[in-house]
Amino acid sequence: MRGILASSIALYAASSALGALIPYSDLKARGYSTPLADCLQTAGLDPVVEGDAAYATDSSPFNLRLPWKPAALVYPRDSRGVSAAVKCGAKTGVKVNARSGGHSYAAFALGGEDGHLTVSLDDLRTLSLSGTKGTFGAGNHLGDVALFLWENGKRALAHGTCPYVGIGGHAGQGGFGLPSRAWGLLADQITSLEIVTADGAIRTASKTQNADLFWAATGAGASFGIITSFTAETHAALDSIAFAYNFDGYGAARASEGLQAWQAFANDPVNKLDTAVGLQIHVNPGSSPSGVVFSVSGVYYGVDEATVNSTFAPLLEKLGTPTSTSLQKQDWITSVLYLAGVNTTAQLNTTLAPDTHDTFYATSTFVPEAAPMNQEASDALFEYFYGPGANTSVAWFAIFDLYGGGDSVIARADKDTNAFDARDALYSIQYYGTIPASVSDADGIAFIQGMKTAVESNQPETQFKEYVNYIDSTYTAAESHKRYYPTHTDKLKTLKDKYDPKRVINFPQDF
Repeated sequence: MRGILASSIALYAASSALGALIPYSDLKARGYSTPLADCLQTAGLDPVVEGDAAYATDSSPFNLRLPWKPAALVYPRDSRGVSAAVKCGAKTGVKVNARSGGHSYAAFALGGEDGHLTVSLDDLRTLSLSGTKGTFGAGNHLGDVALFLWENGKRALAHGTCPYVGIGGHAGQGGFGLPSRAWGLLADQITSLEIVTADGAIRTASKTQNADLFWAATGAGASFGIITSFTAETHAALDSIAFAYNFDGYGAARASEGLQAWQAFANDPVNKLDTAVGLQIHVNPGSSPSGVVFSVSGVYYGVDEATVNSTFAPLLEKLGTPTSTSLQKQDWITSVLYLAGVNTTAQLNTTLAPDTHDTFYATSTFVPEAAPMNQEASDALFEYFYGPGANTSVAWFAIFDLYGGGDSVIARADKDTNAFDARDALYSIQYYGTIPASVSDADGIAFIQGMKTAVESNQPETQFKEYVNYIDSTYTAAESHKRYYPTHTDKLKTLKDKYDPKRVINFPQDF
């Protein structure tokens, strides 16, 4: 690896000395090459290496905190090209990673460290629908998939809200969306997939074919190969009511009471919450007197406003009178736009405009159904939000997403349905902070970690899990396994030994 990195640096220095950034083919002709890049060039993959005009843009991470430098990036046009790239990585001893949307919070698509081969799936964008089954190339982003399904039969899937998130990492590691309590995680809706494993083989995996690989790839997909396409069981796109109840006048104590009421309402064993409800809490800095805004929001699918009002009346009795209320009747695609924070369907087509970037740190907590957040932890968390959170230049937010409660499909499925390892979760909390130039990385990270610490230190008897799609960039492999796959790690390690014994597909938190 050192030799490849040194060669990459030499390539850059040499091209700079020549006075311009030039393509790899020209660099090679002038005598500057690496075994990896030579192999990729011979395979017809036209690698982008440091020194190429496109390298800086192509290797730019979504999370600008983590500007890892790949040994090369390639853009195969089909699974055979992906296979060739993987074989080149294996042949030259360079670790390989896939990039679907590139939204890994730890920049693992770029390797999570310098010197990896990034196989970018941007050109694998096929989309098709046969009956109720949709098949999607892994280079598609969630916006592309949602728009295609809507325009081709008014079909839908449960998935996340950001249009630029790649379907590969999202479906391969879980994939929560507001309809997931009714339809399951995106990984749960996948019926089969095509994957290139570490030996370069192109395999089909499903519950009946390479079933152990399918189990691993729908929950820990980044570790087991490069998924090139997914087939999923789609659903009829539903109309809905988007609701939001904002409480600008809350202080820390009142917000803590609000969370306690929210989780009791969501997890009521007698008056079970309809699985058609997608429910959240948002907490973030705002213009309220306390400097922090608390809101309860979500989407109720397939109902009218009267049903929303009657459903949430018991919760609002506990929460008090909202500062403002919003109820919006929406068809499916309007709901997708609303949740994405965009205005037109063209903004779901991610081929029309480049993605944005951020400089941030994020982490998460799964609060289990069997052990909801206790009063001490809740009080400490909101004292942190309304104390340090109201006086920081870190632009932060926290989102509480309901997974369980009632007869949630996520929670009621067998815990070993796939490698996703948090079927016992009542809800997740994502803690996210954009770190400005005026704040050091260390201080920004410590501020966000303080949120999670407030919960865990006040509920030490609970072994909190975390969501791998909000991956914490600070974790060692051992810590990540404990947090993301506590009951599945041993099986995943065994399967990793089977499908990738030489750790060709690899990143710092891998098995």
